[in-house]
Amino acid sequence: MSADPHYPEIAEYLDRAKAVIIVPQLLKAGLIIGGEGGEAVALAKRTGGGWTAPAFYTMAGGSIGLQAGAEAKRVIIAVMTDKALNKLMSNQLEVGADASISVGTVGGGVGASSVGSMEADMVTFSRSKGLFGGGSLDGTLIRPQPEKNAAYYGAGTDVKAILIDGTASNAGAASLQSALSAR
Repeated sequence: MSADPHYPEIAEYLDRAKAVIIVPQLLKAGLIIGGEGGEAVALAKRTGGGWTAPAFYTMAGGSIGLQAGAEAKRVIIAVMTDKALNKLMSNQLEVGADASISVGTVGGGVGASSVGSMEADMVTFSRSKGLFGGGSLDGTLIRPQPEKNAAYYGAGTDVKAILIDGTASNAGAASLQSALSAR
């Protein structure tokens, strides 16, 4: 997304963010009843600057209502408050219930939600491929993937060790950490 002409707006939020959730591909499909899901990583901002190693998460949600189509989108969620960051440490975070969310704009395909971005716990930016009418991230569950975190960092490594304590590391994460820090 850094090549997007609207990237400076995203970078502005990331400068103030407590953490970032990156979803390379969130798949969504529905016809009255819909569902969405994808894999994600979250990185927290270090006190002295830079970013922690990534923690692995999954996102999943369902919906009922006027909706039709299918789409794949890349999503960046700037975690703006300690409340949302703390909820990210739990077994699951429900978007809209546990943390308010505001929608930023990337290109012309995304509108603003009713929550002002200055007050929101999280601000989300996305780039879509496909056609989908209806829906939002409200109600989507974001859950840690303990098995993937343990496989990447070693047994017993939880999201707190990765995102808060900053004690987990893996050389494979260096390019992502550098890309976020280099803005």
